[in-house]
Amino acid sequence: MSGKKPTIYLDHAATSKVREQALAAMLPYLSEEFGNPSSLHGPGLSAKKAMQQARARIAELLGCETNEILFTSGGTEADNWAITGYLFGNPNAGKHIITSAVEHPAVLKTCEFMKRFGYEVTVLPVTGDGRVTPESVQRALRSDTALITIQTANNEIGTIQPIEEIGRIAAERGVAFHTDAVQAVGTLPMCLRDMPVTMLSASGHKFGGPKGIGFLYVKNGTKLEPLLHGGPQEKRMRAGTENVPGIVSMAAALSEALKQDYEAVRKLRDYTEQRIVSEIPDVRINGAGENRLPGSLSVSIGGVEAVSVLVFLDLAGIAASGGSACTSAENKPSEVLRAIGAEEPYLSGTVRFTFSADNMKEEADYVIQALKESIGKLRG
Repeated sequence: MSGKKPTIYLDHAATSKVREQALAAMLPYLSEEFGNPSSLHGPGLSAKKAMQQARARIAELLGCETNEILFTSGGTEADNWAITGYLFGNPNAGKHIITSAVEHPAVLKTCEFMKRFGYEVTVLPVTGDGRVTPESVQRALRSDTALITIQTANNEIGTIQPIEEIGRIAAERGVAFHTDAVQAVGTLPMCLRDMPVTMLSASGHKFGGPKGIGFLYVKNGTKLEPLLHGGPQEKRMRAGTENVPGIVSMAAALSEALKQDYEAVRKLRDYTEQRIVSEIPDVRINGAGENRLPGSLSVSIGGVEAVSVLVFLDLAGIAASGGSACTSAENKPSEVLRAIGAEEPYLSGTVRFTFSADNMKEEADYVIQALKESIGKLRG
């Protein structure tokens, strides 16, 4: 990579810029309001009050009870905790897990880990646009199914899963249902008290908060094994001094994220997609259709390697990616693209653009032109 600072950022699924309101909310708790929320003196009680207000604000925004929000270091920890915490906390629930082929590695690898403890894992296939069908979940259910874990929306191609239908199936059978909503929280409207989910994972840096903070929603009445043992923090479920600056900032970021005009984001994404399809030969759109996150655009390009395209774009001051930021460093074909049936030459020629409300049409035009020029040079 050139090392040039991107002037056009289209990798919001990897991470987002900390919002001004989130940064402003955080700064006092990095300086004068530095107390430990477990301390009983004034500075400590002030930090604890701020943390509890942030918890209450997140619960209010997402339509759940304040005590149903448990803070974590991010989405990966929340996913791990939901799966291991529920299964270890409910050893008699069964020895079978249902998940899908397009889950984030934080889910798939945790399910794989649980095999060491005698659990069997059913990994459901998906349709060509990356969708898990409720019928496949219904067929996979067994008498010993303990947990279903299906993401809300995919991090690579943006496909939104039928969470309501899957959740109802789980509820009818008395099976716990976890959803990795890292890409959805702050973008899709949701009211947790009306959603048929037992647990839900989120990560602050995906919607304008800082890195290193997230949360796990756990429906009241759900038994969960503690994640970390030690002090009494997080209802004695996650010991350790809380990240007060991150927590306060995350609540402010979520509040601002839910005010954004995502229909405008969708229109910009659609405009970019239509121009790419009409002006560049031999391209395919992954997860195509309306049932996608508004800012997600995954483009598979025949006859080129994605890494070469990304170098050209970076030199032009454009930040995009080849897929999930969590796996791109491994430089191997995407398992999500394999799951939807993508084959070479498209499998290794996929570029992911993810838009936010900060992006403009003029930026899209520049990106399209740069993409056309880079593909033209690479195809010779």
